Amino acid sequence: DALPIWPYVLELVQRTPGRTTIDPEDSEALMSEASGYGVKLYHDSLTCAFNRRYYEDVVQGFEGPFGVAIMDLDDFKIYNDSCGHQAGDLALEVTAAVIRDCIRQTDTLIRYGGDEFLLLFPKMNEHIFTRKQNEIREAVRRIVIPEHPELHLSVSIGGVSGVHPLAEAIRQADYLMYENKEKYYTEEIGRA
Repeated sequence: DALPIWPYVLELVQRTPGRTTIDPEDSEALMSEASGYGVKLYHDSLTCAFNRRYYEDVVQGFEGPFGVAIMDLDDFKIYNDSCGHQAGDLALEVTAAVIRDCIRQTDTLIRYGGDEFLLLFPKMNEHIFTRKQNEIREAVRRIVIPEHPELHLSVSIGGVSGVHPLAEAIRQADYLMYENKEKYYTEEIGRA
């Protein structure tokens, strides 16, 4: 006679450092500690914007309608090469702060790449969306960094509205951003 085979579950329990048990009073502290890890996991430490991991884990599944803008700091490599990485970091930090001042609390700012930001504007009509991109462009142009007055910041922006799915909207916005960046460099050569 064969014995019946019963499924068993093996649970692995890891102790929380310094704690043997968690009582009701400790649970709030533990939840607060755990949520702090989420903030660190999904925020860029330099700019305080959301990071690329946040985009990949959370935003990628968002449903529209969105205005989607991709922006890239112009001449960022030159800032780093001529003034040092500290100046480049400061440029990114200040740019992100200025962008945040231009957007609503419902909008999402993501540091998408090295000097590239992704902005999502939920439920924004196309006229306001275009105006918002120009407002950001002008606000960045007005930035003065006292420690590096030689830096004159600008961003190239590409934006689309009402394009679905989100990945396609980002692809189109990225294409438009590179078109605008090419215009920027063509104008810079014309001024030189």
